[in-house]
Amino acid sequence: MNWSSFLFVLLAACANVVGGLMLVLKQNWSRRGLHALMALSAGLLMAIAILDFIPDSLEHESSSPVYILLGVLAVYFFQQYVAGHFHFGEETHVHDHVKSTTVGAMAGMLIHTFFDGLSIVASFEVDFSLGITVFIAVLLHKIPDGLTISSIIFILFQDRKKAIGAALLLGVSTLAGAAAAFVLSDFYLPGEQTVAVAIAFSSGIFLYVAATDLLPAVNAAGDRRAALFFFVGVLLYYVLQWGSNWLWLAPSLH
Repeated sequence: MNWSSFLFVLLAACANVVGGLMLVLKQNWSRRGLHALMALSAGLLMAIAILDFIPDSLEHESSSPVYILLGVLAVYFFQQYVAGHFHFGEETHVHDHVKSTTVGAMAGMLIHTFFDGLSIVASFEVDFSLGITVFIAVLLHKIPDGLTISSIIFILFQDRKKAIGAALLLGVSTLAGAAAAFVLSDFYLPGEQTVAVAIAFSSGIFLYVAATDLLPAVNAAGDRRAALFFFVGVLLYYVLQWGSNWLWLAPSLH
């Protein structure tokens, strides 16, 4: 059992929290600011799902499109038949569908980050160089994950502590996945196909949240300046990927 891999898992979990902390740099959020945040979150969710999750899941599991669709159907079912039984309080004024879908987004993120931690530990069990490769791949999307879920939770509750708490939960879920891998390493570790199914399911959730709740809310506001932040969200995904790659490769260039 390679306990040193836990350090890499901890670094990956911290990246989730860093993404969430990026949200609190702005002190006050206007209505336009909240709509811009919705658009930014939608752009990030779509970029993560289409550019990261879906290609990765298809690489290891040919039936991934089925699980992507199941992710969409699961959130739709929750939104239509379950969410109405929950009460989020009167302090928020966000559309009910956005409230219910937030629960789905959080669930999707937690599933994904759990398997992030598990994958890092499992890969180190096979080979150290493979573990480093998987760690880099996971690290690339950790900051966008933290920023996205914090943004969505902030839109819902307008509470910075809850937004940061959501990012922290992603970090905890990553550590939980690593702990599960340590416990299971002497018996059985889920293979790449199992991880691919979980990622595909999460991508369906992210696509649904972005396309049916966040973007319609932005479009309904009729604010073109705020709507531009959808493109900013996609660009931010690329910038954060480039930044993560540069930080990792820079020491090797000297």
